[in-house]
Amino acid sequence: MGRMENKIAVVTGATSGIGEAVALMYAKEGADIVAVGRNEKKGQEVVDKITAMGREAIFVRCDLRKKEDICALKKAAMDKFQRVDVLFNAAGVLVHKPFLEQNDEDFNLIMETNYRAYVWMMQAFIPEMEKAGKGSVINVASISSIWPELNSYFYGAMKAAVTNISRNVAKEYAKKGIRINCILPGPINTNMTPADVKNNKEVQQEMINTVCMLGRLGVPDDIAYAAVYLGSDESSFVTATEMVVDGGVCISN
Repeated sequence: MGRMENKIAVVTGATSGIGEAVALMYAKEGADIVAVGRNEKKGQEVVDKITAMGREAIFVRCDLRKKEDICALKKAAMDKFQRVDVLFNAAGVLVHKPFLEQNDEDFNLIMETNYRAYVWMMQAFIPEMEKAGKGSVINVASISSIWPELNSYFYGAMKAAVTNISRNVAKEYAKKGIRINCILPGPINTNMTPADVKNNKEVQQEMINTVCMLGRLGVPDDIAYAAVYLGSDESSFVTATEMVVDGGVCISN
C-alpha cells in the first residue's frame, strides 16, 4: 500500500518541474490526481503516465489568474472525484532582474500568480475539506522568502506572503482537521531556473561550491519527497510549518 493510497490530490503547475514531479510521485504512492496547468499537450502526457501506473487522473486547463477558471477547476475536480484530500499549490512564475528594472507589470504577474492564485485555490478547496473533516494543503514558497537573493525581489516578497497567510489560515482550520504547510525550495533545477544559471555549467558549479552545502543542485523529486510526507497521514501532527528543502543554502553564510 502506498503512502497516499486512495487520496485525491489537486496539483497545480503539474505540467512541468516541481508540480509534475509531485503529481507523478503522488500517483506512485497511490493517489488519484487532478493535474492543473495551461499546456494541454503536457497535461495529457502527465495524465497518461499516471493512468499507466493504474491510478485515475484528469487534466484541467486553468489560468490561475482568473477566478472563473478556478471555479471551473473545482467543479471538474468534484464532478470526477467528489472530494479533495490534498491541495498542492506549485504554479509560479519568476522575474529575475535588478530591482530598478522590475516594473508594475512584473509585480502584478508575480502577485497574481504566486500569491493571489494560492489564496483563491485555498478558498475554493478548503470548504470541501471542511465538509470531510480533514485535508492537507501544501503551498510552495521559497527560500527567497527568508534568505536574501539578488534579482528575485517581488518573487521573494510574494513567497513570504504565502508563508504568512499559510500560518494564519492553518491556525483557523487546525481544529477542523485541515493542515496547511509550506515547502521552501532552494536551488532546484527546473524550467524556472534563471537562464544564466541553467545554461551555464560554470555558474552552477560556483553555486554548488559556495552555497549548496550538500554538494549539488536540487531536482524536482527532492521537493516531491517532502510533498508526499506532508500530504500523507504520516504528517497528521504537522501544521503551520515551513519545510526548507535547500541543500543547506540557508546555512551557507
